[in-house]
Amino acid sequence: MENRKRNIQMKFYVTEEEKRLIDEKMKQLPIKQYGAYFRKMAIDGYILVVDRSDTKAYGPVEEEGFPLAVYIEKIVPFRHLLMGLSEAFADPLTGIGADLMDIDPNDIDGAYYEKCAEHLQDVMRNEQRENETAQQKALEKYSELDTPFYLHSGISKDAFDYIEFYILFLAILCVAIAAPTFAGEYQTGGDSILRTTKYGHKQLAITKILAAFTLFVVTFLVGITVHILILDAAFGTDCLKTSFQMRYSIINLPNINLGQLQIILAAAGLLSVLATVSCTLFLSAKCKDTLTVLLISIVVLLMPLFAYVAMGATWLSTILPSAGIGMQNNFLSQLADFNYLNIGGTSFWTPHVILISAGIELFVFTFLAIHSYCRHQVA
Repeated sequence: MENRKRNIQMKFYVTEEEKRLIDEKMKQLPIKQYGAYFRKMAIDGYILVVDRSDTKAYGPVEEEGFPLAVYIEKIVPFRHLLMGLSEAFADPLTGIGADLMDIDPNDIDGAYYEKCAEHLQDVMRNEQRENETAQQKALEKYSELDTPFYLHSGISKDAFDYIEFYILFLAILCVAIAAPTFAGEYQTGGDSILRTTKYGHKQLAITKILAAFTLFVVTFLVGITVHILILDAAFGTDCLKTSFQMRYSIINLPNINLGQLQIILAAAGLLSVLATVSCTLFLSAKCKDTLTVLLISIVVLLMPLFAYVAMGATWLSTILPSAGIGMQNNFLSQLADFNYLNIGGTSFWTPHVILISAGIELFVFTFLAIHSYCRHQVA
């Protein structure tokens, strides 16, 4: 049976006869049905274990009083195969996950992904009740997912939260470095001297901005690459093949694995950092002192976070340059959520809004920084 395991790692204690029967059954199944077969075995095994008299003596499995050693020995070996089952069979009205003991193993075989799509439809109907366009777009995007989902134990969700936190740290660092780019020379009076030179206006502004962007791109790429390599060395690379849905929600929309997620977070983070820095450079070209630039830039950087905490997913929390940077509002959280923004009869998924807005603002604020520096009047 070992050489037939393609995309699910598992451990069952079976007899030689049971192993022979399992091997014969798997030879009759196409590879795409392995997941459903193992999930059916897992729920059967879970019900069998929980119903045993010696297990019942410890109380409900999900409660804190259940002995950890017993849980590790009897439940953990196939617990990962049960991921998403409770969510997929959730109550359509309340969204509360089903008790694993109430799930019929026969309903899993061949109908698992249909149940996931039905659950997504229920969730979108509850969250976007008045926006049928958003409901339809979510279902269409979910229908494009590659199935079966791949699962490999190893990396946790916390590792990706660390990536987002590191991007936030880099954004604050870059903003602090960018703040005195123009305003620092306004304060010292060096700007009045530079403007008397042949290339002391537009050419100087462009050179300063390109130098700043080069520094920040190199700093970001080196830092995030080292960070990701450390994570991959700690958890291994096999787990990066896990589908996004198997680590977050079974009805998430991105058709990516965790390895691709790392790249997307790094790319989106770099775009958001550069957009935020371009805004800081614009403020530096407009304001007369570095402290004012730094304070306003930090407010702009953190404003999407405060807006998201106060109002949830709104245009304000997604169109600012730093919309993809933060804690609850970061790009990863938006990928894992089902937030759509509606204008007229059109709905936009928030990750798309964040990326498009950051791309536009990068060029707009860079142009405004150059324009503002050229028009600055020396006191």
